[in-house]
Amino acid sequence: MKLYICEKPSQARDLARNLNINGGSDGYIGNDVVTFAIGHLIQPFTPNDIDKKYKHWNVKDLPIVPSQWQMKANPKTAKQLKVVGHLINKASEIIISTDGDREGEVIGRELLDYFNYTGAVKRLWLTALDDNSIQKSLQNIKSGQATQSLYDAGLDRARLDRLAGMNLTVAMTKKAQSSGFSGVLSIGRVQTPTLAMIVNRDNEIDNFKSKDFYEVRGVFNSIAAKRTINQTTDTDFLDKENRIIFKEYANTIISQLKDSSAVVDQVETHRKKTKAPLLFSLSQLQQVASKKYGLSAKEVLDSAQALYETHKATTYPRSDCQYLPVSQFSEVKGVMSAISSIDSDMGKLIADADLTIRSRVWNDKKLGAHHAIIPTAAKVNITKMSNHEFKIYDLIRRYYVANFYPDYEYDLTDIKIKVGADDIFTTSGTVLVENGWKNVINDSKKEDKVLPNVKVGDVLNIDHLEVQTKQTTPPKRYTEGTLIAAMEKAHLYVTDEHLKKILKGNEGIGTQATRANIIETLKQRDFITEDKKSLISTQIGKTLISMVPIEIKDAGSTAIMEARLTQITNKELELDEFVKTEVDHLKHLLQIISELKLSSSDLGVKTVECPTCKGQMTLRAGQYGKYWVCTSYPNCKTTAKDNKGKPVFKAKTDDFKCPECEKPQKAKRVISGVVQVILISLSVNSLPRIKTRDPS
Repeated sequence: MKLYICEKPSQARDLARNLNINGGSDGYIGNDVVTFAIGHLIQPFTPNDIDKKYKHWNVKDLPIVPSQWQMKANPKTAKQLKVVGHLINKASEIIISTDGDREGEVIGRELLDYFNYTGAVKRLWLTALDDNSIQKSLQNIKSGQATQSLYDAGLDRARLDRLAGMNLTVAMTKKAQSSGFSGVLSIGRVQTPTLAMIVNRDNEIDNFKSKDFYEVRGVFNSIAAKRTINQTTDTDFLDKENRIIFKEYANTIISQLKDSSAVVDQVETHRKKTKAPLLFSLSQLQQVASKKYGLSAKEVLDSAQALYETHKATTYPRSDCQYLPVSQFSEVKGVMSAISSIDSDMGKLIADADLTIRSRVWNDKKLGAHHAIIPTAAKVNITKMSNHEFKIYDLIRRYYVANFYPDYEYDLTDIKIKVGADDIFTTSGTVLVENGWKNVINDSKKEDKVLPNVKVGDVLNIDHLEVQTKQTTPPKRYTEGTLIAAMEKAHLYVTDEHLKKILKGNEGIGTQATRANIIETLKQRDFITEDKKSLISTQIGKTLISMVPIEIKDAGSTAIMEARLTQITNKELELDEFVKTEVDHLKHLLQIISELKLSSSDLGVKTVECPTCKGQMTLRAGQYGKYWVCTSYPNCKTTAKDNKGKPVFKAKTDDFKCPECEKPQKAKRVISGVVQVILISLSVNSLPRIKTRDPS
């Protein structure tokens, strides 16, 4: 029996329709069966599954390294797992039909391993879910061996993430708690370097001190121009960015030049051309949508996923490529026809397009596992799209159409004016020649800056000279768009030249598919917060980054791991060898954490003096609320209830003394005695009164 395994039910229905398969039952379709996962149907053993002792965190148990990487059923989808397992056991050939990426490869193949499947395996590589694209993929089914290395790399990435979570998070949290910190300090292989980028940027801004600098400007026959720095005469008065930092010096220049002559020294006009932008990878789409619409990375990913799965309007969304295969050029008319039928505005733009233009996006040498995100030839109903989905769809289709428009062209004129002996003032002007592709991507035309018609040698009047005071500005806080760009180009933030080359050769830290989730995780764990569009690290986030060793928070360490994963994908490194190396590195990191010297003040923890041992007590959150505990525990077991941030201690035993012998009494004994007296009194008073006869 032949079995197709898809990633989700909607994908299975699309595939079954193109295979002309109908019928079936709950969890599969047809007799030539198409079945589906619902994301990951199985999940890794937790430390508690491996050994019950791991339920309670103890640094003595680290490192936790499973001898076998066992999997168990996801309880939420156990019913579907049973259906898929039954079908796998009957199948003689399986075609993995999950999403065409590393994660999709894992979702499909982990099921084959789980059920010990040993039969034939093939791979259906889906790049879009419209009927046209599915039919094309069915005609080009790959061998299973062609994508096996993707599965190996995916397994390694998942195992490495688990090792970090099981070990580094425990070690760092327990180390912090020993100094009074309450809560969990989560460590992630990509999460922590990403947080470090935000914290470092925030620290730059917090420590930034604005400084004045000065520019000399002039107006000559109505031509406004700025004086350029003279490296011969200005050197002693400049900062490292070649800005004048002494106002007196700038004023001296003005006084020296006010009676000088001004002559046009150079006039040059060049025709400038700008090509249409490349098509979208997921990260580029997230960056543009963040800047243009303020959408979060997750909102963009979710919308792009819906356009791919639900509307069949665009191709596979988790692409890291911005190019198209040359073979798809023959499909352009079909795609354009579908787009033009959707609404009249796009129809007019497509009517003005030149479909013979073969722009730079058509390049087989630039392709990876996927091509750029583009519109499909399906006729979609935009009224069924959400507001966010339409905005993303509109961006994708406009960038596609823009590549069939001419270059944006303008004339750039540079004028140099010589004032006095050797001072040069410069200005530039632009004149639009052809708006080209900008008619598609943005309708607003750039205002021309037309300069007066002058020629070399013309003598100009000095209408005005002035010193303008400027201030240096701090770097801007990250937005989700600029953070994703930074993650993609993480090599720019690494000082080690070897690691810089490794990261530059890969896709940075994280992947197209995971970066949005990493940012969301940082928010959920209160490591960062969002103010309008800016991402800002919290005190907890800053505390964590100040504590962790450089090897954990530096993007360079991630670069090494990414390079090894690439080696696995390229079949240059074996799985077992990779895991052994990473376990050795993990032990090294645990040793560094164990040797950290932390104090309560390092963690921003409030402390009070312990009345028993004179040590420090800190506030913690327990099952029944907040309470104070001595940091010397278990040597000192003093605890106290909390009352609005202050400890409330139990009364001392010697506060109660026997009224007769004056010996100290335990509080509960005194209280017990009082209670007994009260009870006896109550019982006596409650006895029925006996009437007696008057003796008289």
